[in-house]
Amino acid sequence: MTAAEVARQIGVRDTTIYDWLLGQARPAEPKRIAAFLDSLPREDGSGIAPSGYEYREYKNWRGIPKPRRCPFCKEAKGDIRRSRGGFLGVCPNCEARGPKRGSRDEALAAWNGKS
Repeated sequence: MTAAEVARQIGVRDTTIYDWLLGQARPAEPKRIAAFLDSLPREDGSGIAPSGYEYREYKNWRGIPKPRRCPFCKEAKGDIRRSRGGFLGVCPNCEARGPKRGSRDEALAAWNGKS
């Protein structure tokens, strides 16, 4: 349905509809809009999404462990770097540093919160 068809059914100009959608104006009579929306047939699938969905940050199809996003800034994925006496996780965005471990795999597990 186009904006012109909606405007015709509500009884306003189509430019008014565009102004409402862009936030440049507010409807003078919101009851007319509510009545128009109530007159539309219900669509399947509209409404509240089911709960219980667990967000996965990435799909690791090959099973290769990868560093997760920084727990502090949540912007960039961590990087495991060599340090004096071992390895540690470092965020390239905020320079947050994880615990130092003896091997790269142990540092990766610590950065990912597994140990």
